Amino acid sequence: MSAPALSFEDAVRRAAACHQQGRLEEALSLYGQLQAARPQDANLSALVGTVLAQMGRTGEALVFLEQALDMAPGNVEAAHNLAHALAADGQAEQAADTAVHLGRILYDRRDFDGALAAFGQALEWFPRSRAAAANLGATLQALGRHAESIERLTALLDGDPGEAEAHSNLGNAQLGAGDYRAAAASFRRALAINPSYGEAESNLGLALAWLGGTGEAEAAAPDQARTLETAASLVTLGNARQALDPLADIESCYRKALILQPDFPAAHWNLALCLLLRGDFERGWAEHEWRWRWPGFGEDLRPFSQPVWRRENPDAVGGPLLVTAEQGLGDTLQFIRYLPLLAERGYEVVFEAQGPLFTLLWFSLGGTGVRVVPRSVSPAHVHDGLPFAMHVPLMSLPERFGTRLDTIPAAVPYLHADPFRRRLWRDRLDAAAGGRLKVGLAWRGRPTHSRDRDRSMPPDRLAPLLAVPGMTFFSLHKDAPGGAPDDPPGVVPLGPLLHDVADTAAAMANLDLVITVDTVAAHLAGGLGVPVWTLLPFSPDWRWMLARTDSPWYPTMTLFRQPVPGDWGAVMAAVAQRLAGLDPVALTRLEGRGP
Repeated sequence: MSAPALSFEDAVRRAAACHQQGRLEEALSLYGQLQAARPQDANLSALVGTVLAQMGRTGEALVFLEQALDMAPGNVEAAHNLAHALAADGQAEQAADTAVHLGRILYDRRDFDGALAAFGQALEWFPRSRAAAANLGATLQALGRHAESIERLTALLDGDPGEAEAHSNLGNAQLGAGDYRAAAASFRRALAINPSYGEAESNLGLALAWLGGTGEAEAAAPDQARTLETAASLVTLGNARQALDPLADIESCYRKALILQPDFPAAHWNLALCLLLRGDFERGWAEHEWRWRWPGFGEDLRPFSQPVWRRENPDAVGGPLLVTAEQGLGDTLQFIRYLPLLAERGYEVVFEAQGPLFTLLWFSLGGTGVRVVPRSVSPAHVHDGLPFAMHVPLMSLPERFGTRLDTIPAAVPYLHADPFRRRLWRDRLDAAAGGRLKVGLAWRGRPTHSRDRDRSMPPDRLAPLLAVPGMTFFSLHKDAPGGAPDDPPGVVPLGPLLHDVADTAAAMANLDLVITVDTVAAHLAGGLGVPVWTLLPFSPDWRWMLARTDSPWYPTMTLFRQPVPGDWGAVMAAVAQRLAGLDPVALTRLEGRGP
């Protein structure tokens, strides 16, 4: 009696066991039979090729590995094994090309370490590979190793200045390093070589935006020698254009990119920020939704089986509406103002909050009918398996509400400190202040933020403020970079006593004023209704708009802006002057705590 035939799954397991045990002839025989039965199965072709390569039968292995990669171009194992088989066969250039292909797969999956190894291997096999060198530079930039990236790409371009992709990658590295003017020049060089390069066009707009729109005249035609008269006329033209519409050239770059690539998510995202900065909310929110189609956004739309809410009424939703936090803590604090509005319209709202904000938001939203739960570790699940009918990302709510500049829900406070903690902090701060005005300070944000070098300042820049008499200054920073305290002399550090954001809120609620750079402290103070002075770089984040000294999002906020890029000195002089003439009664009226 013959043994029963193995199922396909059992046969695969048996072949894999032989392979793992080093019984290559037997594994090849089994894999070969399976592949012959299913010739369109890329994984089986890759396995046959892999075993043949391990047996030293490189020529035969190449046939199967190339077939596997043709059928499944994104197969990492097939690409890796084919590259090594080609190298073993002495085909160095082809091996490098395949390794570059592998590196691009890994890069697109955000496995930057794996991509770096693949591009490095390609250069070992074929040092003249321009694609490997260009992509290696791009990967170093993605890893935050901007100086190395600039060095690599500059060397590459010294040998081949006509490589558009390398110029664009160099521009990206220069953006990461904070040299926005050089980045704009690199993107222009890429476009001079390839006028249809949509990514370079979009990133040129980004470089000009981060320059604050001032770099147009200076960045144009960077390699041309100009007379003083020509340079002066260009600067005049740039200044005139800036006065008419400081965002015109920037928006033009994004729109050109979208003409070249209509479905280019990064250009849509950049255009969204430009439109929102201008106050064109109707078009800006629509473009903002493209973030979920851009791999570079850094977050993915949650992979729930339930549908995304698109304004369906409560009856059509038919159950809890889950709102999920996204992006940074400051973004959450700014946009949770929409959750009570949903509850007022009859929705059963559940908000999934980031861990550091859970206690504060649980207390702040508890009386509004909004249920707050902590965010699950797994993006595919919700805390305690909580049932819900539809879901929506938090920062899509302005679009769903059709928010315009004149309809921003700006009533404050919508954040509330726990009364017990607030009383505790009142006693602590009053004792330290001794009757002087209590001023909280935050001079730096999260170091990993893409533009932290623009928005944060070194603590010694605070010196003009600290010289103002009649004030007690408190540091609102919980942790210092590297664990070493950086509180300036004369500033009372609160960090050791700040256990969470709810503690920071309770402390802020007892301050007369908060002075902060563009970080979470600005949103926390604004949401609490505490008087807050926010210090902005010359090129601000979209939410602060242009030229305004007030914020339509926060009635108790005053904005101080750099007059030219990097000029914190002028900002601090203006703040110190305002602080010296401060009227305590006006402050308490602004916050609603006084008569």
